[in-house]
Parts: sequence; C-alpha cells; structure tokens
Amino acid sequence: MAIITLTSDYGTKDYFTAAIKGAILSEAPEAQIVDISHKIAPFNIEEAAYILKNAYHHFPQGTIHMIGIDAEATSSKAHIICKVDGHYFIGADTGIFSLMFPLFKPEQIIALNIAQEDDSIPFPMKDVFVKAACHINRGGTLQVIGRQIDKLKDLIDFQPVLSADRKTLNGQVIYIDHYGNVISNITHKVFKESFASSEFEIKLPRKYSIKTVHKSYSQVTEGEMLALFNSAGHLEIAINKGDSNAANGASGLLGIKIKDRISIEFL
Repeated sequence: MAIITLTSDYGTKDYFTAAIKGAILSEAPEAQIVDISHKIAPFNIEEAAYILKNAYHHFPQGTIHMIGIDAEATSSKAHIICKVDGHYFIGADTGIFSLMFPLFKPEQIIALNIAQEDDSIPFPMKDVFVKAACHINRGGTLQVIGRQIDKLKDLIDFQPVLSADRKTLNGQVIYIDHYGNVISNITHKVFKESFASSEFEIKLPRKYSIKTVHKSYSQVTEGEMLALFNSAGHLEIAINKGDSNAANGASGLLGIKIKDRISIEFL
C-alpha cells in the first residue's frame, strides 16, 4: 500500500482535487492520499519546487508524488515519472525536476505512454498521472507504461553569488509563505561557506537592513522584524507573529516581492 501525495495549483474551491482523489480510490481503495499543497501560484513551478523538495524527504521511500502544475503535455513537454532518492515523482517535464534536484542524479526517468481515453479537455493529473501512480502502487514495472529516457529538461535557477572580494553574498527572494515571511535562496550552508567576518549586515530592498540572525521568532518582540534560517535551511526575513492576510507580514510591510535582491555584506 503506497502513499500518494498531491501537489497542484488547483486551489480548494473547485472539484479538481476531489475528482483526482476519487479516481485514485476507485483504482486503489487502500491508498493513503496526502495533500502537500493545492495553493501553488498558478503555473509557478519555482514555488512548487521549493515546497516539494522540502516536503518529500519526510515521507518514506517508495512514496508516489503527483505534481499538477502546468501539467498538459506538449511536443516539448512530456509526461514523465522521475525516480529520485527512492521516491517516484509524476508530472510534466517543465524543468521542475531540475529545480528540485540540482545535485541528485535520477535513478530512472520514464516518458509515459498513457493517453487520455476520450477527446475531452485534458485533465492529465486525473487521466494520466492517477493511472501511472496506481500502476506503481500495484507493483507494476515502469517500462510497461513508458520508455526509458536519459535527460530531463534543464532549468537553472538563480544561485547565490559571492563577490570576488568575498565581501558580499548576493541572493534573491524565491518564496513568500503563508505568514508573509520572505524566503531567500541563501542557505545556511552557503552562508557558512561564504562567512568572511563575524560582523555582517543583511541588506533588504527599500534600504531595510538587519545585523543579527536569530534562532527563533520568539527571540524578538511581537511585531519586530528579524532574520533566521528556517527549518528548510533558507535565510528568512520575518515579522514575529506576522500575518500576510492582515497585511502585516514581512512581505507586505517591507514591500518585498519574489525575485527581489537580498544580500549579505561582510564587514
């Protein structure tokens, strides 16, 4: 009995997610279905990659992850199964897999040969990915539902860059979470490897800056701005007890958006 996770940009208002779960349960009544997120910004594979790569490894190996973001197949975007780190990922080859696993070599990549059964408007998450997931759940071999390929679509995301004099580490905002916290692509590992001085200043857009990295939100008073490395190891700018829905999260209050620059100057 497999665990099947769902990640999509379908939201929670419409019938799409329920239809997908119903299709899974019709073929595999014993399956455990887990929603990772259905609130990915529409067609935003970078956001989906951040969420998935920080969620999947908490599941046991053998888990099947279905991805419904920009999922319609085209002549340049095949439906694939990508087996990485003992997990199965089913989705369209949009470049999301190269964003999720820049350092992992896939154990297997299969281009699916599953077609829709009728001429209705494509719903690949239900009509293609469910069939593939249930085939894996039954213990079926991947070669039965597709052919082996060697290469994924390569999409290179912006990486933090350390200046030649090692005095400035430049990164950018890659995600804004439910609380309005601003997540950068500067990881704790990159920060430690770049660390050139015990004194530093984190430079934010609109001339905001922070000179201390805290270990928890509660180390500052409620409503105060802070920087910390979050549970995924990324540098995060937050407001203690901020709420994006009330416009007092860090993103709203500081006017910071996705792809804005964040830099660390070593003093």
